Amino acid sequence: MAETKLLMVEDDLLLGELMRESLEEAGYRVRLARNGAEAMEAVSEESFDLVLQDIQLPDADGLDLLDEILRRQPHWKALVMTAFATVDKAVKAMKVGAFDFLIKPFSMDMLFLKIEKVLEFRQLEKEVAELKGEEPKLVTRSPAMSGVLDMVRAVAPTDAAVLILGESGTGKELLTDLIHAQSKRSRKPCVKINCAAIPENLMESELFGVERGAYTGADRSRPGYIEQAAGGTLFLDEIGDLPLAMQGKLLRVLQEKRSFRVGGTRETAVDFRLICATNCKLLDLVAQKKFREDLYYRISVMPVQVPPLRERREDIPLLVATFQKRLAQAGVGREVDFTPEALELLQQYDYPGNIRQLKNIVEQLTIRFPGETIKPRQIPVTLNKDSFVGSLFESFTVDKPLKEAVQEFEDRYIAKVLKSTGGNKTRTASILGLSRQMLWEKMKRTE
Repeated sequence: MAETKLLMVEDDLLLGELMRESLEEAGYRVRLARNGAEAMEAVSEESFDLVLQDIQLPDADGLDLLDEILRRQPHWKALVMTAFATVDKAVKAMKVGAFDFLIKPFSMDMLFLKIEKVLEFRQLEKEVAELKGEEPKLVTRSPAMSGVLDMVRAVAPTDAAVLILGESGTGKELLTDLIHAQSKRSRKPCVKINCAAIPENLMESELFGVERGAYTGADRSRPGYIEQAAGGTLFLDEIGDLPLAMQGKLLRVLQEKRSFRVGGTRETAVDFRLICATNCKLLDLVAQKKFREDLYYRISVMPVQVPPLRERREDIPLLVATFQKRLAQAGVGREVDFTPEALELLQQYDYPGNIRQLKNIVEQLTIRFPGETIKPRQIPVTLNKDSFVGSLFESFTVDKPLKEAVQEFEDRYIAKVLKSTGGNKTRTASILGLSRQMLWEKMKRTE
């Protein structure tokens, strides 16, 4: 218990000191923050086992503060304190990620009981993770993926930089999780950043951190993603979208293993394993002077090419079963079966959105047709080859005015969609983007 560290955020000086004294007597190490600014300063400076936070603070919204703390440190546990009149806020705090809450006034016995409950749960999580190995599973029986997994097994124990290449939705992040889980850094964080999702004017402070007063609005110092990845893995997704200016600064960090925060004068030693991913051709960007050649060779010590789903179709039935199992565990819909024809249809599609698109289709079918046996006509029409209309043009004659040709195509297309939905006019109208009344009027002219 002596090594258990608590961050207590409480603006009531008397109550805060009383609780700190009692907790320290019980063997806990306690850092007391009297407002949101002091709490964030503490979060940027050290790690804690538990955050004990008041919801009502003088300088910050307690829910926003808790959300930010748990976003930066997702493995921390939190207890919130609130007055009876703000119990609804405590419930919202639990939705944000708090483990439990205390209603003021409360006894120290109740406080100790709640803390012990949180710490017991935290220990249980660790034990379960150790038993399971907490290693992600990649579902495959595809020869195209066997080479990828061989490369992952070979590179994971090293500190070599890995560049994962592949289309969107192919599972690049899952491969990152596998590499991290099998590495000597697995007990440290794997910090993930999508370079395409961060505005260019915020990229430097997010990546490298910022010192208090570095610019207007920088009211506290905070570490960047690079510092947060200390001892672990830094994953830069969509690395091709990293601005050129940041590419040079990242290269310097990789070369010197040291980093400056924005507005800072003190260098910080950094130690992380770098994994990058992209769905674009980086060498083309290098040729266009949009990506630094020296950075490219620094990040691609071990390039790993992930095949798209259309090149590993034998995995589709396995993936469908896996997604259904996970959806059932999450309480989403009810498991469905597939006729051989429906499963064959799923295997014939090219999936421009890859595995992510297949997962969305399975989830949609599970929700729309819970417990049913899925037939080809129930597959979304974008997959159903009966709904592909290219063949309709082949039988058109070219001896009629455009207006008549358009009307003929419209009538035949409506008939095709109606057939694909089994005559369901509501679904047909929805697919066509028409009201039921408009669909009825268009169908009347063909009778």
